[in-house]
Amino acid sequence: MNEFLKVLVIDDEENILWLLKEGLENDFIEVLTTTNIEQAANILEREHIDVCLVDIFLDNANGIELVDRWKKTYAGVNFIIMTAQNTSSNVINSINAGALDFFPKPFDLEKLRNKILEICKKTEPESTMGKEFVYDFQTSSQKMLDIYKLIGRIAKTNINVLIQGETGTGKEVLARMIYEKSNRSDKPFVAINMPAIPDELMESELFGHVKGSFTGAVSDKTGKFEQANGGTIFLDEISELNYSLQSKLLRILQERELNRLGSNKTIKLDLRIIAATNKNLENLIKQEKFREDLYYRLNVVSMDIPPLRERKEDIPFLVNHFLKKYRDLKGEVLSIGEDAMEKIKKYTWPGNIRELENAIQSSIIQSSGSVITADDL
Repeated sequence: MNEFLKVLVIDDEENILWLLKEGLENDFIEVLTTTNIEQAANILEREHIDVCLVDIFLDNANGIELVDRWKKTYAGVNFIIMTAQNTSSNVINSINAGALDFFPKPFDLEKLRNKILEICKKTEPESTMGKEFVYDFQTSSQKMLDIYKLIGRIAKTNINVLIQGETGTGKEVLARMIYEKSNRSDKPFVAINMPAIPDELMESELFGHVKGSFTGAVSDKTGKFEQANGGTIFLDEISELNYSLQSKLLRILQERELNRLGSNKTIKLDLRIIAATNKNLENLIKQEKFREDLYYRLNVVSMDIPPLRERKEDIPFLVNHFLKKYRDLKGEVLSIGEDAMEKIKKYTWPGNIRELENAIQSSIIQSSGSVITADDL
């Protein structure tokens, strides 16, 4: 790393430029600022810029698109995206565009300064932007921001992912986020809820069977893994898979092939596996209820979703999201009263986001006006 760092800040708000220049500049960091895109490009061309901070929503440009373009032209520059709009799509698209990090406004200047010093010590490969994002959630939770950054980094790889979290925290939503931003997004996404499948049918459902392989097998059946071939399979509550079938799943992970029940024919597989659990798999391993070798095959990248009670700062965002989602119940978007919001924030939400969603849906139906009150909950 150079002894003296040059940082370029691009934002359309003069007060932000002043704040960052005053807050970041010291004996080791020089800060250049501009509100003009053409001037920014000239500075990048003329100066040796180590780090470029870019706001997403500029007057005449989109910061993510600028980073995606400039990353190819100015390969030596490290980009950081900044915005007050801390949505999952903004975070993931920023990382996919080639930004090394994403900083929400208002800034923690000490964290930002440390990050600038840190990223100047290493380089990371380019990545490109994907299609418009389907699942988009605003967040103020640092844990969720870190998860979205991780999704941006690993989505386009083929590595297996293990998502851990309590029931109702949104494990399948995260799995679909990974899928939507992956190179397999035009291929199938097959989700399997393990507890919903009886033990005696599990092998056939997952791996398929041939006619006559057991009583009732009157025709060939394609299993979920074959249905997901080329795409992504999501194994929800993987801890519910019985021990004997865990061995078969391990073989699929190792060999990337399977045999239907009752068949010797080998079927080659090319898919990504995302598993989820609400249980502590390491404890199940100690109890000899889950295979340790399977755990390590699944847990290449791990994501731990915090329960809603640990991210209450996101409750207003989630409430507004669900009010919009269920607008058709009343033909309009209802608002939430202060008493209702206070009641929602005080509750511990053991069922997490799923319970909150059900509560908002029910309150919309119960409400007699355009504002949801505490009595409607």
